[in-house]
Amino acid sequence: MKTKQSAPEHSGTKIDLSFNTRLCGKAEVVTHTYQRGGKLAVELVAEDGETIAMLSVNIPNSLHLLGDGEFFAKTWSENMTIAEDALSSGIFRDTGRTSGGDMNASIWTLR
Repeated sequence: MKTKQSAPEHSGTKIDLSFNTRLCGKAEVVTHTYQRGGKLAVELVAEDGETIAMLSVNIPNSLHLLGDGEFFAKTWSENMTIAEDALSSGIFRDTGRTSGGDMNASIWTLR
């Protein structure tokens, strides 16, 4: 289930966190900063360095809703299963807040 999604333009920082996914094996958590807005971006990467998925999504008009260390989680479409795996891993926490609007993305944080 590897998908080709555009990663943020800054180089990522592996933060020594990983979890097992149902479809892709081990996923390592890599953080970035989105060029537009400067907020946290979260990428999931396979052990071979290939991107599995972008767990975060950038919603520039809603960035004011994010606190330090928070990001908009893409939990729909091709990310549905991997987002469930990520949340159940205990590495991430759903704040219970959303972006609202058309995307209505959940706001997550790293634990």
